[in-house]
Amino acid sequence: MTACAGLHQPFKALTSYAYWHKTRMRDFVDKLATPVNMIFGDSGAHSARTLGVHLTLEEYAAWCRKWDDQLSLYANLDVIGGPEATWRNQRQLEDVHGLKPIPVFHTGDPWEWLERYLDEGYTYIALGKLLGNPVKEVLPWIAKAFRIAQGRAVFHGFGMTLWSALREFPFYSVDSSTWGQSARFGVIKLFDPNAGTWTPRFMMGDRAALLRHRELIRAHHIDPASLATKSASNGAQASLLACLTWRRAEEYIRARHGPITVPPGRRNPLTRAGRTAAPGLHLYLATASVTSIQRAAAGIHAARQEASTP
Repeated sequence: MTACAGLHQPFKALTSYAYWHKTRMRDFVDKLATPVNMIFGDSGAHSARTLGVHLTLEEYAAWCRKWDDQLSLYANLDVIGGPEATWRNQRQLEDVHGLKPIPVFHTGDPWEWLERYLDEGYTYIALGKLLGNPVKEVLPWIAKAFRIAQGRAVFHGFGMTLWSALREFPFYSVDSSTWGQSARFGVIKLFDPNAGTWTPRFMMGDRAALLRHRELIRAHHIDPASLATKSASNGAQASLLACLTWRRAEEYIRARHGPITVPPGRRNPLTRAGRTAAPGLHLYLATASVTSIQRAAAGIHAARQEASTP
């Protein structure tokens, strides 16, 4: 079984204002074990409402500006079901606050709003409100978005880890929170790059499943015995395994579609202040837990060192 691929890629995480607004992002990034990191900032507006977190455009703008050096990019403060309000926030963040957020277009919004972003020169656009839609509806919607934007822009898919969509559509970037289920619930799901598919889910402590997939687990630089019982330390190992298996999936999709580059344009949020935009696919790990991200980065760093040792 081939050892875990994609370890050379920067560590990628999505952080939401709703959960991270009290975190000193400079300290957080400085403490990550991985030397090169890509941090995506998001408002988490829906989560903020459910958590009772007060969120205004001014507060979110201040957060993005304060941690601009630590954030590789940040998204607009979008309004689900309000394409005009979302557009207004985009322009205010740009014109009033001097920021360069990635715009967001939602399922259910009239298609002329996507055309408007494209006509205004946005070459990297996030697709939102993808979760919760039936697959038979969301796949044709994504296909139409790609047809409209072809050659003019690339997409980020919020929460887009639907495997059939990732195989079919060349997203520039996506994010996933499902990897965190391993730490929370002890759920294990592995990607097999030789088959290009995912194993059925099984629970930590399932000795028969661990035995069946032992070589695949070892290829992730994880000892299957460390998952044989449920404990806090073993939960950390399961979380690391989930992080690494998404790395394998990311590398597989990157090879499938080839390098995905952002078309040149004056409104590219990745190239602000002279930064460069590395070819995709990029998969960001999303979680509300600082500790989970730190453990994932430390695990990737350790696996990278192990893989490079003769």
